[in-house]
Order: sequence, then C-alpha cells, then structure tokens
Amino acid sequence: MAPGLGFVECGHKAYSVDVQSRVIQSMKKAIAWSLAPFACIGLWLAAAPAWGAPAPALSEVRVFQVQSQACNESLAEGADSTRQCQHRGLTRISVMEVGLGNNSIATFDGTRLAGQKTAICQVGSISQACNGAGTLMGYIYVFDVDVRAAGWFEYSNTSINAPRNTLVTQLRIQ
Repeated sequence: MAPGLGFVECGHKAYSVDVQSRVIQSMKKAIAWSLAPFACIGLWLAAAPAWGAPAPALSEVRVFQVQSQACNESLAEGADSTRQCQHRGLTRISVMEVGLGNNSIATFDGTRLAGQKTAICQVGSISQACNGAGTLMGYIYVFDVDVRAAGWFEYSNTSINAPRNTLVTQLRIQ
C-alpha cells in the first residue's frame, strides 16, 4: 500500500469488503440495462421489411395510368400514346418502377417535373404499399401536370446496382 493513498487495488477490489457486494450488484444491473436496447432493436429490425436484402436491379419503368377530368385511362404495356380522350388541365401520370434506381427524371415537353413516390413491397404473392412487412421491390411515382396541349411525357431512371442500366419510357399525352 502506498503511504497516504489508501487502497492500491483496481476495480471492485479497491472498495472495502462491505461496499464490494453493493458495487458488484450495481454493476450487474447496469450491464443488464445496457444490453436491453440491443434486444429491443433486434426485435424491431426482425419485423421490418428486408431493406438489407440485395437490391433488385432496375428491370422495368412504364406509365400505367393517366387521369384527368376528361377520363381515367389505364395503359397497356408498350403503349406509346393515350387514346381514350383528350387530356387537358390537371392530369395525373402514374409510373411503375420495378427494381431500384437512384436518378429518376420526369419531364413533360422538356420541362422537369417533381413527383411523389410510394414504396411497393412484395408480401407473399401480393404487391402492396410498404407498411413494415415484405421485401422492397420498386416504387410507384405520381406526377401532376397541367396539360394545355398534346405533348410528350418521359421518365427515366438508372439502376442502383449492376449493370447500372438506364431505362426510359415515353408516352404521348393526347
């Protein structure tokens, strides 16, 4: 023992015998509580969608619906133009994106558009808006356009992983 310094031991042995048991019990409680958040986080992550799964490559982009006051038009795959009516005024254009991209660009007659996106997850055999379950498989984008005359809508995006392909869809809005 060093003169005038008291105990020279380290850790819980530095305490007197009567205090040692209280220190050990306190440390056991602290360790248990410090590990509890890891268990909670693990349970939370287990219930989350498979965000950590490999991202699906971008495999398809297409306009599937055009809505205006004139009509609501569902488009077949490969359609190059609307045909049911003349869309004018506020027109909503919906784009389906299968796989994941990181550079989405939408334009109407060259003017860049801002839109809203909704994540779509595969839950069993059903595709639905992600709500904490399933595997992320793509997005639905919705663009609101003030259509004053017929024009071209174009949407493109680049895959976030190999082969980093860029897919483009074009549709003539009549």
